[in-house]
Amino acid sequence: MSRRRFLGASLGGAGAGLLGLTGCGTEEGSASAGSDHLSLWYWKGSLSDKLLATARRGVPGVPGLRVRGSQIPDGEIDSKVRTSLAARAYVPDLTVVNSDNLATFFPDEDEFLDLRTLGAESVRGQYLDWKWKACFTPTGRMIGFPLDAGPTALYYRRDLFEKAGLPHEPEDVAEGVPTWEKFIAAGRTLRAKGPGKPCLVSNIGNVFQQVLLQSPQQFVDADNRFIGDQEHVRRAWDLSVDILRQGLSARITDGTPDYNAAMSGSRVATMTTAVWASYGLKETAPKTSGSWRLTTLPDGPCNYGGSYVTLTRYCREPEAAFAFLKWLLSPANQLKSYQEMALFPTTPAAYADPAMHKPDSFFGGQQPIDVFGPAAQKAPVVYFSPYEETANTPFFQELTNVEMLGKNPDRAWRDAVNTAETTLTRVGVS
Repeated sequence: MSRRRFLGASLGGAGAGLLGLTGCGTEEGSASAGSDHLSLWYWKGSLSDKLLATARRGVPGVPGLRVRGSQIPDGEIDSKVRTSLAARAYVPDLTVVNSDNLATFFPDEDEFLDLRTLGAESVRGQYLDWKWKACFTPTGRMIGFPLDAGPTALYYRRDLFEKAGLPHEPEDVAEGVPTWEKFIAAGRTLRAKGPGKPCLVSNIGNVFQQVLLQSPQQFVDADNRFIGDQEHVRRAWDLSVDILRQGLSARITDGTPDYNAAMSGSRVATMTTAVWASYGLKETAPKTSGSWRLTTLPDGPCNYGGSYVTLTRYCREPEAAFAFLKWLLSPANQLKSYQEMALFPTTPAAYADPAMHKPDSFFGGQQPIDVFGPAAQKAPVVYFSPYEETANTPFFQELTNVEMLGKNPDRAWRDAVNTAETTLTRVGVS
């Protein structure tokens, strides 16, 4: 998973005549026209291969319905959907959309079916409340259906915490670092007393990201106003810069050879990230198995990642497509997807299943669901604007300039605000 990325703005420039059109099932324009199946676009790892194979043969409980998935590269799927919508041809009946990007389709919400008209409210109680609310456009249309989630946690090296004289069991760490300020204080102790003087974090951008996601507001509000210069963003910035000033960041970019080496050794003591990061950590640092633990993120949980499924207005059989969605993303099948693909369920009923309560030896026998389950249920409802990535990119860039190039933090903040304001003004954000 990467940080939030912007894959395009409204379709308006490519085909302004698209907006305002309606449709409740049409053969014309559908990628599955003339076939015996509905079409579904997804990227590798976003849906269960086994469930898709079943759907291709026939969706259980929906006689005669077949759904065929077409795998599109993650970085290309949104632009491909936009292109097909603009051309009004070869449009998928259903498509997966990353949580980072659902809001970028809000300006063209009429290109997607409102799932409430197909009976979505009848299953609302099965899904995380915040995830359900995030499916809606500002005008109140439900264009997404909950797929997976990305609840967050504090990953930490138990051995390094213990040798530094810090609380080291998950419950004790949660009590000892309930806030980001306490987290930073623990970092000073780790740096001073830990073996090898480990850094608290790999880089400060990760902390900036998580502090932001704990806020219900980001960089642009529901009234299309820039709010990136307000206190909730400034606090995330100042906390991140404080970590750097105190020498607690390793100043390394995630995913690089230097990062892999740091995580494999004892150079970095914590990670502040989502459930999906555990699989990358296991691959990157297998020799540290048993040393890591999980606990609550300072200042509380948030969500980082996850996806949705949409029905385009070209969907040939909306009722059947929605029946497929209810089957594919039911609590039972979300549990199967978790077991097969590590897709974290958006259906809380799955969290109680014994299959999700298996001890994980990498985390010293800890059951990850004990941390990620409550985190998923307590994540805040966050509003993302269609222009969120346009707004936040200057801040991440300038924070990198501070960390890697030594730029003055106050100057970098002013430059980030000015760049964001200038860029957003061009796309109509006040």
